[in-house]
This record gives sequence, C-alpha cells and structure tokens, in this order.
Amino acid sequence: MSPLSEPSPTSQPVLVAGRWRPADVVETYQSVNPATGESLPDAWPVSRWSDVEEALDAATAAAGVLAATPGEQIAGFLERYARRLEGRGDDLVAAAHAATGLATTPRLADIELPRTLDQLRQAAAAARSGDWRLAVIDSSRNIRSAAFPLGPVVVLPPSNFPLAFGCLTGGDFAAAFAAGCPVIAKAHPGHPAVSQLAAGEAVAALGESGLPAASIQLIHGLGIEDGERLVADARVGATAFTGGERAGRRLFAAASAAGRPIWVEMGSLNPVVLLPAAIASRAASIADELTTSVTGSAGQLCTKPGLVFLVDDEAGRGFVEAVAERFRSVAPQLLLGPPVRERLDASLATLERAGARRIGGAEAAAEGCRHAATLLETTASEFIGRGELLGEAFGNATLLVRCDSLDELAQAIERLPGTLAASLYSDAGDEQAVGSIAARLAAISGRLIENRMPTGLAVSPAMHHGGPWPAAGPPFFSAVGLPFSMLRFARRICYDGCSPLRLPDCLADAVPPGSPWRMIDGTWTRQPVGSGA
Repeated sequence: MSPLSEPSPTSQPVLVAGRWRPADVVETYQSVNPATGESLPDAWPVSRWSDVEEALDAATAAAGVLAATPGEQIAGFLERYARRLEGRGDDLVAAAHAATGLATTPRLADIELPRTLDQLRQAAAAARSGDWRLAVIDSSRNIRSAAFPLGPVVVLPPSNFPLAFGCLTGGDFAAAFAAGCPVIAKAHPGHPAVSQLAAGEAVAALGESGLPAASIQLIHGLGIEDGERLVADARVGATAFTGGERAGRRLFAAASAAGRPIWVEMGSLNPVVLLPAAIASRAASIADELTTSVTGSAGQLCTKPGLVFLVDDEAGRGFVEAVAERFRSVAPQLLLGPPVRERLDASLATLERAGARRIGGAEAAAEGCRHAATLLETTASEFIGRGELLGEAFGNATLLVRCDSLDELAQAIERLPGTLAASLYSDAGDEQAVGSIAARLAAISGRLIENRMPTGLAVSPAMHHGGPWPAAGPPFFSAVGLPFSMLRFARRICYDGCSPLRLPDCLADAVPPGSPWRMIDGTWTRQPVGSGA
C-alpha cells in the first residue's frame, strides 16, 4: 500500500481515492467566524460530480476489503484514530471554536471532545466483540444468519456538533466504520477545517492499521443536485444525514426513490409537559431548568424544548412570569452563523403571524450573529387551530402553550408530530393525568424523559436518538447507542443449508474471534455450536 501524502496547507484539497489532491472545483466558499462576522481565511472547494464519481469507485473497491477485515483490525484503527485525535485535541477545539463560536470550555474541550473520543472507543469495542452482528443459528435445520456491512456509507453532518457529530469524528462515522463500511464524508460548510484536521489523522491511522487508503474519503462541498444524485447512487450502501428538515426531506426522497437506505435525523419540537402538582411544588427549580435547557448552547441542540405545555391556573401563571423574567436576564447569545440567525428570525416571524406573543427576552436588539433568548406564548385553543404553531424555531427560543384544563392540555398534545424526545414533569397529585399523557408522549417520541428536560444525551448502549417522522426516519433505528446504531449500515444475510466452507466466521460452529454472543437453538451463548450450553 502506498503511503498517503499530507495535504497542502494552502490548496485545501479533497481526500479522494487514497490521496490528497486539488478538487475539480465548481466554486469555493469560506466559513464565517460568527463572533466577528468576518470570513475565515481559507477557501474550500465545492466539487463537481467527477470528484464524487472517483470517490464512489474507490469506496466500492475498499468495501470488499473492509467487509473481510477482522473486527480486531477495524477496532485497532478506531483506537489509533482516537489517540491521534486526542493528541490534536487543542487544534480541533480551536478550529471548532473559530468556525462556530461555541465555547472552548466547557462545551468543546470538556464535553464534546471527550464524548467524541468515547464514541470512537465504544465503536472499537463493538467491532472487536462482534456482538453487533446478532448471529442466529438453527443447528438442526442448518439455517444461520447475521448482519454484514452494506458497503460505502455517505455521512452528511450537522452544523451544531463539529466534533461529536462531525463527518469524520461523530457517531455516524464511528458506527459505519465499526460495521466494516468505508465512509465518504461531506464536510459541513460551517466548520470544514475541523473535518480537514480529522482527515489528516485518519490517513495516518489507516496507514498504521494496514487498511485500504480509500476507506475514508473527504469532500467539502457539492451542489444540491449532485448531493441528491450521490445518496441515490447504486454504489452507496447507505447515507446518514443529520440536519434541517428541509434538506433532510429532499435527500430522503431522492434516496428512497432509488431504493437506497438513508437514515435522517432532522429537527424536533421536543415537547415538555408540566403537570399542575409539579409546578405547584417546585416552580422555581423547573423555571431554572427550562431556561437553562432552552438557552444552553444558545438553544442550538436538536433536543432543545421547543414547546412547553402547562395548565393556566394561578400557579401556572406565576410560573410563566418567572420564566419570562429569567429569559429577560439572559444576554444576547452567539449563534453558529448568519444562516442560523436568519432561519431563527424567520421561524419566530412565522409563529408570531400565527398568533404567538413574545413575553420574555432582552429588550435591546442583538448585533451580528447574536440573538436574544425569546419566550413566546399562545393558548391551547389557538395551538389546536393553527398548524403554523407547530414549526420548529432552532435556537434560543421556545413557545409556551397555556391550557385551560388538563383535558385541553391532552387535546393540545394530540396535535404533536413525531419528535426525538419528550419530557413529562409530575408530582404527587398528578396521578390521574400521568398515565394517559405519558402514553401519548411515548407514542410520538423516541425518548420519554421524566422530571428532566430533554437536553443532555448520554452516549450509552441503551440510548435511543431517533423517533417517528418527521423528527427522524426510519423510526426504529438510532443515531446514538453502540452497538445498536451500527445496524443502520448493515443487512442481514441468511446461509440456508450451506456447507461449513461457505460460512463466515461469525456463523461457523467454532467460537468466532472476539467470542460474540450468538443465539444458538434459541439460547444466547458464547459457546460453540453443539456444546449444549
């Protein structure tokens, strides 16, 4: 295998077919420092289809090699890569901060970078164990099946997590690669330098691990039509997209029309339901939690609460005023960039045209990419009758829905579409309402949370980060939670009556490398076939 060259610091190349080279450029772009409004110095390429064509061919060739690569070798790469990223942690954090305005500490250095490294190491452990394959063996009939990699995976990342959801550092990348799939990554234009730094470390780790050079490729920009063409290409095993609903729907339609798998995680309203006894017993603490949840990271989280439901009794009215006062005390906050501010202003204007009223937020106008924390309110009758009030406002804003009764509150939440998460606050005295409301929230959400806000997402095997359409799709699968998240990039193959020579290691009579759990004749075991264990 020939060594991969390092990228030139001035040409801003793409990484295609195992080498850094100049892109076949349609145009270039520059990312913006949101704190200053100034363009960052580097120019990044938007590629023509020829770059994609070469990347697809190279990934297809690498896919066959990776599919046959032992899990131990893939795990070794992921661990080497994590160590290299850890060694470049200061550079990665600095690049992410300059392009997004996200705080260096604690957000990037103390939260997001450790989460990124943890994901990669969890993915390595999953690849090494082989449990993710969910191998099932019926020895009496000689029928055996397991999960196997789909082939090249396209990763399209969001703007708000340059590291933990980055195209070459995030959970989608980690899950796809751990499953044995080569990755074609498209950098987000909001933080391309982060992807370029990560790609350099990936190149070195691939060489150290003896894996195909085209196992990881990086393109910086594509036109809209080429993006749709890419996710629909027959050479693509699957696509992982995290971002806004408008782009997600378009890509989902293009991929689905061609029969290509695509996993989308789009916007979400993440409703919070506050039952009367909970407000009566701890209004001040809930007001603090809500304000922190909406304004943390300037509300630029896919789990931010976008809707809050409460009963408009005396305690409820006092709670609303307490939250409004807290919002007024929050200084204007820095958003990720001009497009995010423009979309937030447009979303708030839509909500106000539909009848929502501003009741909390800074009086003075915010400058540049800063935006005042914004609290709006509406009544349940207005909410039920006006579909425009169901729109997401991505950023530091939320909408309170004041309900005349618990019955009206229940009617209002019946209007909710699919969502990533939903929170239910209750206390003694709320028992009659809890069961039915919890059941409704569980029906529309991927994660039901009790007495806690929806922000904050643990990287745990038990975590689910997905949900019913339009928050995500398909709804059964999760973008977080290894090894389960790896199954998005795999397909099941059944070996029916095949001789031992035809069987992959994970379905052989002997215990496979890593000693994975396998279901043999109805029992999960790590023993060989025929052991009786």
